[in-house]
Amino acid sequence: MNNGWKRRCDSCERDVEARYEILGQRICNACYSRLRRNAATCPGCGVTKVLAFRSDSGQVVCATCAGVPARFGCTRCSSEEFLAGSHCGRCRLEERLNEVLTDDQGRIHPQLAPLRAHLLSTRDPRSAERWLRREPTGATLRAMAGGLKPVRHETLDELPPSTRLRYFRRTLIAAGCLPEIDVRLHDLALRTESFIQTLPADHAVIVARYFSWETLRKLRRRPLDRPVSVGVVNTRTTEVRKIAAFLAWLDENDVELETLQQVALDRYLAHRDPHRALARFLRWAVHHRVMPRVRLPPTPRVERGPATNADALWDHVDVLLHDETTPLPSRIIGLFLLVFAQPISDSARLRRDAVQGYGEELTVRFGTTPVKMPPPIASLLQQHLAEAGNRRPYVGQPSAWLFPGTMPQQHVTEDAVRGHLAKHGFHARAAKRARLHQLTQVLPASIVADITGYAVQTAVRHAAKSGAAWGAYPELRESETSELDGHK
Repeated sequence: MNNGWKRRCDSCERDVEARYEILGQRICNACYSRLRRNAATCPGCGVTKVLAFRSDSGQVVCATCAGVPARFGCTRCSSEEFLAGSHCGRCRLEERLNEVLTDDQGRIHPQLAPLRAHLLSTRDPRSAERWLRREPTGATLRAMAGGLKPVRHETLDELPPSTRLRYFRRTLIAAGCLPEIDVRLHDLALRTESFIQTLPADHAVIVARYFSWETLRKLRRRPLDRPVSVGVVNTRTTEVRKIAAFLAWLDENDVELETLQQVALDRYLAHRDPHRALARFLRWAVHHRVMPRVRLPPTPRVERGPATNADALWDHVDVLLHDETTPLPSRIIGLFLLVFAQPISDSARLRRDAVQGYGEELTVRFGTTPVKMPPPIASLLQQHLAEAGNRRPYVGQPSAWLFPGTMPQQHVTEDAVRGHLAKHGFHARAAKRARLHQLTQVLPASIVADITGYAVQTAVRHAAKSGAAWGAYPELRESETSELDGHK
């Protein structure tokens, strides 16, 4: 280091004060801090250190290998990895954990002890330390550690909903501090309860009864390994708001739900789109005698996307095989959709152990029988597995999901994949339907169900619609395999 300075940095070439001399260059404070924060494996000793010196042979090495006094190490443990000021990230993280996870006697709350071990396994302890400084994380953990708040989901329920709170909850679940729950469904229940509290009392009773017994009761039957999707949450949220709007209209027009006449219902529907949610609510209300029996509007049909022909499917396959601007996990999930008729939601939930073998023998288990991957898809899948294997998780053990997401121990979200695939211009449902039709034309329905995971009845229904005559399926199947191989 040199006490002099010049008005230009040799590294970033900005016209700023260059107070430091490193490797024969005069660098600014920002470049110096960047160098300290990004330690690397020293080619001389193989230890992760700050490489800011030259050996006798001119190689860029650490201070020890250059034979000069070390000046970058942590003042507590001498480590040069993950430096943050005068200390390394791990020492700062341990200090922060001691601050937020202990009571007045310096004892760690037993229910929060797993969180300490969980966060100390983080890939970059500086990130975990910054996360603990943000609110409401730090204050909530201090309250839990001090016994002011219980270590329960109900404590987090008192906080304003946000993505940060959702991440906080998932981290505590991943660490083993809180029991596993469907976080999206839990958030939906909280958000809906908060909305219902804003309604007039008589409306709130009806909406709360419908939501609790008709919506939540059914959604809570889902297994934890198949949580509700973002689409389901959005649909149910819209449903509640549509019902509230209908009840508000009844009040404005001095109409009682308990005595609702057909003419009033028709008048309401005449000027509004008959949303599926309202039809569902009206059927429930009639069944439970909340309103008199009236003629209900037919359930609006879901408009299906345009039919997708075989040539279009293979064109999209070709694009996904080669478009490197799309994230690799989304490309593979898109190929699973186009080639094996796999719903995006199912592919997103695939676990790592669904993939077996290597090279030409790589298989993926969608249904009962593993499916051998065509070489082009196998190549992309092997690339994804290699990249995932070399990438340490942010915190904790490697994810069991084949396509990990950004939330702790969660898979990639269906919406994220749909967003990446949207630019390619194909309709996912139409493509899946078209591919399933094609598969049932060349294979018996029972085999299609076996390899894709669809119910046999579903495969039979698609076979009937496609006019399947699979007696010559070996020749057709060989033709399709050759076509995919041609997209390498």
